[in-house]
Amino acid sequence: MPILQPCDDAVRRLTCLAFLASCLASCASGPTDGGDDGDVADDKGDRAAGARFTEVDASHSNKTFRLYIGKALDVLAADDSELAQLTLKSIAAGYVKLDELVDLTCPDFERVRKDLPAAGLTPADYAHLHDRGSAIKTTIENELDGYMWSNRIYVSRGQTPKRLAATLIHETNHVVNRSEVGYYDDLPTSAFIHEYRAFYLEAQFDPAEYEGIDLVDYVITNYELDRAKIHAAVLAHPLTPQLLPTATAWKARKVTSDVETIPAVCR
Repeated sequence: MPILQPCDDAVRRLTCLAFLASCLASCASGPTDGGDDGDVADDKGDRAAGARFTEVDASHSNKTFRLYIGKALDVLAADDSELAQLTLKSIAAGYVKLDELVDLTCPDFERVRKDLPAAGLTPADYAHLHDRGSAIKTTIENELDGYMWSNRIYVSRGQTPKRLAATLIHETNHVVNRSEVGYYDDLPTSAFIHEYRAFYLEAQFDPAEYEGIDLVDYVITNYELDRAKIHAAVLAHPLTPQLLPTATAWKARKVTSDVETIPAVCR
């Protein structure tokens, strides 16, 4: 499953099942980080001390985006919680790869396209993701703040460093739990389990964002899940492993064993 994040001004962040995956701050690219039109000329000079994260598509990169991610990594680094530090280490080790939504791989674009039928995207639109002022990019970022598949995490521009750091915690949890597969095992219960767990960790990292919010109701409402069809035992005790992205968890995860399905239009 993916995990898309449709935008929602009220709840700010929502991770949907490849479905949907994490609505955060602003849905549109903000002037604070610069969109494609405001990206800084890239001499790769900021990489002199070594990359802090691995990009999904390093061939299409710019300094503005790397600094954008870097600010979120700084927030994680400044937080001494085990959750923040393990997420930071997981990113630095390359267990997850990060990029922006405009750099979706062709197969991941096809998954997003199918998850957003109302957006009216077509396979031919993939070729225009990188166009200056791309309407395709705008369409996707207006719908999503984040998406994951396998060990690839894509984020939208315009999120605050704190909220982007929370997104990375949320999505890293999806990756270590292989949510793109487990999400669909026993719907809607399985989707609820994966989203509740990721939002629980996000709330641990940024409790002010979820103050006074019942996470069970939050997930059910925002993912439009049928409460009556979710196993009663899960609703009573919704939190399940794997919570932390530890070395042991990554060893068990075996990302290299993921089987990639390539749609015909991408071959």
